[in-house]
Amino acid sequence: MAAFIALLCFLVILSQSSTLVDASVTETCKAIDFDYDFCVATLSAAPGSASADTQGLAIIASNLTKANATSTESTISILLQKTKDTKTSRCLSSCSTMYSDLVDTLNDTISAIKSKRYFDANIYLSAAVGVGDDCETQFVELKVKSPLTKQNDDSRKLSRLSLAITSVLK
Repeated sequence: MAAFIALLCFLVILSQSSTLVDASVTETCKAIDFDYDFCVATLSAAPGSASADTQGLAIIASNLTKANATSTESTISILLQKTKDTKTSRCLSSCSTMYSDLVDTLNDTISAIKSKRYFDANIYLSAAVGVGDDCETQFVELKVKSPLTKQNDDSRKLSRLSLAITSVLK
């Protein structure tokens, strides 16, 4: 009987802590001007989001954006090795530079958020938002089908999410 009561107490505590955890993500997502469902789904899936405050969620979102940029850099590197088309290669090279710079910018962003230099973080993230569009534009201008449309779209969404969360920090 004592084990049952201990288990019951543990489950009550666990359910209350889950409610608190979800409240942080959901409250942050409600407080920002952004796609609520995307925000909740993205942040809830990230390790550490359950116990993070808004500043922590801004760092998590920026780290997700950085992971996307790093992954996109790797994809570009593979595509460059396989591509024979000069125009596509030129676009990929340009996008590679953009995503490499984005990773550096996101490192600066994360440091700024951790140091509570939110104005600086917002400036960095404002620049980050355009990388997906700028990369995609390279392909449009040279009339080449982009092999990075999904990655560019993800970059755009994640950068905007990071900016939206960081913008509410004071």
